Amino acid sequence: MRRPWLIPLIAMACTPHSSPIAQDTSANVADAVQTVVDQRGHAVALAAPRLRIVSLSPALTETLFAVGCGDRIVLRDGWSDFPPAARAIPAVQGFAPSAEAILAARPDLVLSHFPPPALAAALDAAHVPWLAFAPKQIADVAQALRAVGQACGRAEAGEALATQFTKRIKRIEQRVQGTTSPTVFYEMDAGIGGQPYTIGAKTFGHEVLTRAGGRNVFASEPREWFQVSPEAVLTADPDVVLLGDADVQDQPQSLATLRHRPTMALLRAVRGGLVFPLHADLVARPGPRLALGVEEVARLLHPLALLDLPILEPL
Repeated sequence: MRRPWLIPLIAMACTPHSSPIAQDTSANVADAVQTVVDQRGHAVALAAPRLRIVSLSPALTETLFAVGCGDRIVLRDGWSDFPPAARAIPAVQGFAPSAEAILAARPDLVLSHFPPPALAAALDAAHVPWLAFAPKQIADVAQALRAVGQACGRAEAGEALATQFTKRIKRIEQRVQGTTSPTVFYEMDAGIGGQPYTIGAKTFGHEVLTRAGGRNVFASEPREWFQVSPEAVLTADPDVVLLGDADVQDQPQSLATLRHRPTMALLRAVRGGLVFPLHADLVARPGPRLALGVEEVARLLHPLALLDLPILEPL
């Protein structure tokens, strides 16, 4: 069954973007006018740190807390549930957020995935600055960490977070270099009618697999997030199946459930027990904890290569 968090991912897959750039135009931080360009190419000039922020993305909410601006969030989307302190913040529907509810929170900055046109128009009409971040590559995630930090007046914290994020992933890559890369089927969602959702090469999720030392069996697919038939998965017959839907509330998947799904039970990985659950939030949210997701996948695919590497602490 399609999960609610999957809907905005599929929607943003159809939207063009460019890498975000954030830069100070003054050496005096207190008086600086900062121009931040988001992943839609939308630029805003911010004359002072933002003190009332609406976050409409779980990844952006995590980022705001990670750079020290979590206490400035006055409204969040309903899926923003980490860190635990975020759950105490009033929430609004995430997929089709109410412009009226957002404006009623009196924000001086709105952060989101690419906002619906009606919401962007309402924010523009009310002169409320907004920024959109929907990373499609891991490098985009690091850029978003920097830009969000700068937008809320914590540029140094954003830079440090992005640097640490990049170094962590690089450390994992170095450990799995030279190892045999198993083929992987990544199931985001079991889907409807027996057709699960997975990913092609143009996603940060694909990079999670490859940087962790795996080979995505649907890397040649030109689409980003899409449904695939069990027969297509059987034809690919991956070495390993990774379940991004193992910890969802509605129809969680496991080795046991795959053994009861027609066709999927015939996979070598299922017959051999090489089906592993993932923490969905770590691999599906393009925020600071994505580095932990890369490590989680790498430890499943190459346990011996990382055996003596200390487990990463949360960012």
